[in-house]
Amino acid sequence: MTDSYRVSLRELARAAGVSVSAVSLALKNSPKISEERRQEIFRLAQEMGYQRDPRITELMEHLRTTRPQRKASSIAIIIPELTRAQLMHYSPIQKMIGGVEEIAAIAGFGMDSLFLTDPGMSLRRARSILLARGIKGVIVAPCASGVAKIPLDCEGLCVATAGYSIVEPRMHRACPNYLQMMDELLADCTARGYKRIGLMMTYSEGGIGHKLFTSSYLYYQSLIPDSDRVPMLPKQMINESCVREWFERQRPDVIISAGSSYDLLIQIGLKVPEDVAFASIDISQPPTNAAGADHRYDLVGREALKLVLTLINLNITGVAENPKTVLVDSHRRSGFTLPDKTGRSEPESNREMPEQTKHELPDFRGFLA
Repeated sequence: MTDSYRVSLRELARAAGVSVSAVSLALKNSPKISEERRQEIFRLAQEMGYQRDPRITELMEHLRTTRPQRKASSIAIIIPELTRAQLMHYSPIQKMIGGVEEIAAIAGFGMDSLFLTDPGMSLRRARSILLARGIKGVIVAPCASGVAKIPLDCEGLCVATAGYSIVEPRMHRACPNYLQMMDELLADCTARGYKRIGLMMTYSEGGIGHKLFTSSYLYYQSLIPDSDRVPMLPKQMINESCVREWFERQRPDVIISAGSSYDLLIQIGLKVPEDVAFASIDISQPPTNAAGADHRYDLVGREALKLVLTLINLNITGVAENPKTVLVDSHRRSGFTLPDKTGRSEPESNREMPEQTKHELPDFRGFLA
């Protein structure tokens, strides 16, 4: 058996009748090479079976990003809705930005933040700044209020976003795995001895997060006896009177919902976990030591930037023709609000009771649009 033969870049350049550097630029989709010549070289590379050596590619990328005398390139993150002061109160987007910054530092990039809420700032102004600074890679942060269309001109830019919030323009995105989260929360409640599991859905109908959470919950209910099924309480009915009536009629032994619902349960006189247990749909919201789902927003940010870096490496710019969605696994975490009813002991760190939470800003919804 003979070893498989790998066509070299030099052989491809010889066959195309151009220099090795011209072939290298063409395969990177560089605008320095005409579109006609790039297509010709792509076709010839396919016919000859040329493949880039991933080990050499990795080495060259490493050399490019660790050269100390090179001026550092930057990645920009556009924050469309929050002010700089408001961002301090939104842990999910803070953590997402932290993940972006972590990978940017590893790859040798600096970070520029553009707040569309700054005086005089607009998407057109932001694009002008990007072009003036030679910034090609862009992360668009989600909107805290939900679904949004951002009229960003992506021509010449390598763009990705986090979460499902930004629906236009078409972008690659990294997202928490909402279906997995609800599956794990339901499995955890069941394993801890709870049978009547209620869901207070704080997200508006029609969004991806709402669809995935409710799909998992309704499928779970189809598998259990009718006597254990608890009708979901929709967002428009989450107020003191409706919650009190729903609780008295259904008597759930555990409620899955957001931190704002935890506050409401306390307000109507229920004790957690004595009267009803609670599992948070997002532990980034207070009470942060509740049992619930960790969306791992930092990893979402890291994966979003990896998408951008891939686009930069391949020199693919503009609106995504076939947007890719990368799902980040969630983690279920124990907490004081969901004690085990089966007799297993809980760690002391999970038993501490917090003060009632305070929500001075709207609940974060951007990742769950």
